[in-house]
Amino acid sequence: GQPKPYKLDDGAGVKEQVRAMKDGATQAGKLDRFIAIMEKVGHILRTDPNGWGDPEYASKTVDGIIRHGIIRPLAFRYAVYDQVRGVVILSVRLFAEFD
Repeated sequence: GQPKPYKLDDGAGVKEQVRAMKDGATQAGKLDRFIAIMEKVGHILRTDPNGWGDPEYASKTVDGIIRHGIIRPLAFRYAVYDQVRGVVILSVRLFAEFD
């Protein structure tokens, strides 16, 4: 059977970051693209968070690995906790204009 999906949570401030970028995407006429990226990343992080992006470092305090991944123009930092099958999105940043 399928492995159990990872539980996805937003870290502090992430909802506000996403809301601001959604507003910007709307103004740029790119809301559809923004939503598609967010849905795709949500799916990746629930199913295979270690198979996407690059590791930055292992957390010393908890059993987790901090990683980052990019789908232009958004950059995501997230923590993967394999023992509890959890992922926490730490930040979402716009690093380029919407194409």
